[in-house]
Amino acid sequence: MAYRDLRAFLHRLEAEGELARVKAGVALEYEVGAICRKTLDARGPALLFEKAGDSAFPLATDLLASRRRMALALETEPSELIREWGVRTAQPIHPTIVSTGPCKENILKGDDVDLFRFPIPVWNALDGGPFITLAIHISKDPETGEYNAAVYRSHVHDRRTLGIAAAPYRHISQHRAKALARGEPFPVAIVLGVDPSILISSVSPFPFGVDELAMAGALREEPLELVACETIPLYVPAHAEIVLECEMPPDVLHDEGPFGEFTGYYGIENRRPVLQIKAITHRHGAIHQASYEGKPPQETNVLQAVSIEGEILKYVSLPGIKAINVTEGGCGAFNAVVSIQKRFEGYGKMMGMAVLGTWGGRLMKNVTVVDEDIDPYNPTEVEWALATRVQPHRDVEIIKEVTGIHLDPSLPLHERLTGHSRTSKMIIDATRHDAKEFEIVCSPEKGAVEKVEREWAKYGIRLPGG
Repeated sequence: MAYRDLRAFLHRLEAEGELARVKAGVALEYEVGAICRKTLDARGPALLFEKAGDSAFPLATDLLASRRRMALALETEPSELIREWGVRTAQPIHPTIVSTGPCKENILKGDDVDLFRFPIPVWNALDGGPFITLAIHISKDPETGEYNAAVYRSHVHDRRTLGIAAAPYRHISQHRAKALARGEPFPVAIVLGVDPSILISSVSPFPFGVDELAMAGALREEPLELVACETIPLYVPAHAEIVLECEMPPDVLHDEGPFGEFTGYYGIENRRPVLQIKAITHRHGAIHQASYEGKPPQETNVLQAVSIEGEILKYVSLPGIKAINVTEGGCGAFNAVVSIQKRFEGYGKMMGMAVLGTWGGRLMKNVTVVDEDIDPYNPTEVEWALATRVQPHRDVEIIKEVTGIHLDPSLPLHERLTGHSRTSKMIIDATRHDAKEFEIVCSPEKGAVEKVEREWAKYGIRLPGG
């Protein structure tokens, strides 16, 4: 059965030994970030801070920062994540509308609107202030009525004003542009603390026109329940912990940033649009769900990688992909290693172009294609293939002036400031060239290997994980 809400998922994580409760009081400025960084580096558990700053509400962080926890979120096994992705997302399940829900237990308007009720950290040393890091922005196309749900960082400017960093090619920017052209206000609902299927769907690279809330239903295999907002014409998940009902005014800009991003570098400060909060609704004892953003390993890397892998495999039409790894060191977005059954010379580059040509792979920068004997999740094997099967003049292709990610710190400053993000991309064909004549991989004699496997216990050698 699907998790009804964030709280049900937290209970599951705790039962599986994947959640640590932090009962000591912690400071929201820098201390929470430092604790998260140390825990992530050690591949530690998700965290629930019960006394975060002066807030009466708890703070949950990094719930999906491992593939095991992602698998728990979808109630499957890590090895089955991508297969399940393909099966479930083939059949969107549209939400149902209900009259009310737990997110309406408290309704705040007027002078009662105050973001500082909630525990919102200053995460990194040079951040421009407190940031909400898992803010699911729900908006609607003013022309088609299609919904979009996506995660953008939210810079807290004051008790009722937020900043947003969204590139021109993102759905919310295009929705806003249409509303401005029609002279209409642009409403946005920001949802915090949801069942994991909604968060996963909201960061997934679905094509334009795909309803992320219907895809969340597909991932959870049950329809979401949505409820109407109090002050804006949008629907939001009824079991959300916190809902911020906002409008984006047409002519208001504010300095936004800097902010320590998922790339491991600070996203630059710039004049950007704002969201003005008209109302806040929240559950009793609302839990603010957030993630620490910074260099890998961290939660966003895993969230992005799994969905990108699933979407690429769904849309690449060429046969022969054995596995794909959108790598952790590549921030879960920039780099992919694809293991293939090579059909003929040139097939590796064809596969690389096919990956970059999918909607899921459109923002990727580097694709390495390897033979099926290489485990794309094993960096040593991948590096071995790069070292022994690649001639750079023959096997590396550079593609220029294509869309990238506006947060890529390697881009020129003017590209990052405008958000147009024109990058170059690289395909490395690390498959064996002229495979019939290629050197033979060395290994022990087959009979000896089988004997050792059968009789391993007698050697008295303990292996990690054994």
